[in-house]
Amino acid sequence: SDPPLRPPVAVTSWHKKRNARITLVGDVRDKLVLLLDDMIDHPSSFLTAAEHLMVQCGARGVYIVASHGLFSGSSLGEVEICPYVMKVIVSNSFPIPPELTSASSKLVQIDIAPLLAEAIRRNHNGESVSYLFDRNPW
Repeated sequence: SDPPLRPPVAVTSWHKKRNARITLVGDVRDKLVLLLDDMIDHPSSFLTAAEHLMVQCGARGVYIVASHGLFSGSSLGEVEICPYVMKVIVSNSFPIPPELTSASSKLVQIDIAPLLAEAIRRNHNGESVSYLFDRNPW
């Protein structure tokens, strides 16, 4: 089997509700960065973090990854014009209007319907759902 990947890891945290202070532990210089969260609605904190990582920390590029893309108002347009974000990747768990998806070159939606269907089928038939964690065929 293939050896496990052991990429260098840097961790950043920021407090959306309190202030704009960003804490970074590790080195992101000349590296691609993934900003992960459960959902993205208003992207200002993501865009602030992406700018900080690129300008102040020397990151090569920033990707935003979230489970659910809500994108209220002009949020997706803000991501689109931000030079510090390469792509924003979300599942299709929340419907994004076609006029928004077609207007964005940075949005990537991952279809989770097959995974949910298989989880429901396995649960209904009394099979292991945790099987999907290790052997995801998608």
